[in-house]
Amino acid sequence: MEESIETDKTNKMVKVLDWAYEKSINGIPGVSDPISAFVESYIKNSGNTEEKINSLIRWQVSKTSTSGFLTGLGGLITLPVSIPADISTGIYIHMRMIAAIAYIGGYDIKDDRVKSLIYLCLVGESVKDILKDGGIAIGGKLALSSLKSISGKTLVKINRMVGFRLLTKFGEKGTVNLVKFVPVAGGIIGATVNAISTNTIGNLAKKTFIPTQEEKSEQSEFIDINLLKFYSYINLIKIDGIIKEEELEIFETEINQSFLPDPVKLDLISKLSEREKTEIDYSHFIDRIDDSLELLRNLVKFAKIDHEFHILEKMFIRNVGRQIGFSPEDIEELMNHEEINKEQAPL
Repeated sequence: MEESIETDKTNKMVKVLDWAYEKSINGIPGVSDPISAFVESYIKNSGNTEEKINSLIRWQVSKTSTSGFLTGLGGLITLPVSIPADISTGIYIHMRMIAAIAYIGGYDIKDDRVKSLIYLCLVGESVKDILKDGGIAIGGKLALSSLKSISGKTLVKINRMVGFRLLTKFGEKGTVNLVKFVPVAGGIIGATVNAISTNTIGNLAKKTFIPTQEEKSEQSEFIDINLLKFYSYINLIKIDGIIKEEELEIFETEINQSFLPDPVKLDLISKLSEREKTEIDYSHFIDRIDDSLELLRNLVKFAKIDHEFHILEKMFIRNVGRQIGFSPEDIEELMNHEEINKEQAPL
């Protein structure tokens, strides 16, 4: 019975998270603007990206440290479930700050993986603990690349774990009950605790969504190697002179699941209609065993998706395989044993 009550409470908190996420992005009529308008003033500020983010965090800290702010805003918002308005509003304020930081960082805040990262930032530095407790390993840094291979089912699990942690945080048995301090007369202790919490969450979001110079270099390399893979897929799709519907479907699935920026995705799609092939330097794949194997296996899958393994496709794959260091025997074995069907999971 007690477990059933906890599940019900967690479900309610997840609904609040989803509500705060939707309102953060689209705004609340008469209360707040859509996220794009919200961040516009910060983007226009002088200074680099980090300075703009710091300005945003400072403003959010000043808002959450004002004792009457959360309760005043709460009266203007229609809540999705019966959770105290001050708690829901506190989550909304933090959610909006995190989403704004992600937006400034160039992330697609409507992507489910980005959404889960935003949720994870809400629990502050305890994020690694709840993921570990849930048996989810995401590496040394909370980042979008950590969620690359995580399924939609696991993303839902992550969101529920965040909901449960927040439920504990705001519940009677929680170690720190942040929002309930706010309405207290004077609000000195509550304001201080909220300011610290907001600053912690804001800085975690900054570390998550705003890469350092070193990370930018690594990200550039990641984008480059994946671009080469997509150029190869496109060259293969066009090689027999006919672009099949099955090939377009699998290409669309793969590109939608990639972390490439939207302008790059659009450019790749436009290349499908170009007659010329894209020249590719396959030396970048040398000594990158995982990337090389993924490239070759995916090329075979693209070639077989329409159940017609054209001779030109075979010649193309053999040529690419040789350039990235595969033996003729290994290439033939891959082509003979790699199977594909329309119900198969995405590449």
